[in-house]
Amino acid sequence: MRNLLFLVLGVIGLALVRNLIREITRLMARKMAGPAAKPNSGSEGGNSSKKAPPGRLERDPHTGTYVDPNDAVRANIAGTTFFFESESSRDAFLADRRRRA
Repeated sequence: MRNLLFLVLGVIGLALVRNLIREITRLMARKMAGPAAKPNSGSEGGNSSKKAPPGRLERDPHTGTYVDPNDAVRANIAGTTFFFESESSRDAFLADRRRRA
């Protein structure tokens, strides 16, 4: 019974730490997002000149990391814009899509 209580408290503690880290990351991203951010070019679809609002993050579908859309490598696939942390991440994602198709 005591072990179960420690397990539950451990899971709750880990969830709290995870949420704290997520909030700190969001705050840091908002602080770091500035007017000098330049988007990188993507091989499919290119970039729009419209900037994302500061503090908004997009998830890289290949690695799962969150990236600032203003600094991300983009790919427009079937009308959906995907944001990547690097060109190699984008290329690996596109290669996986081609293999599955």
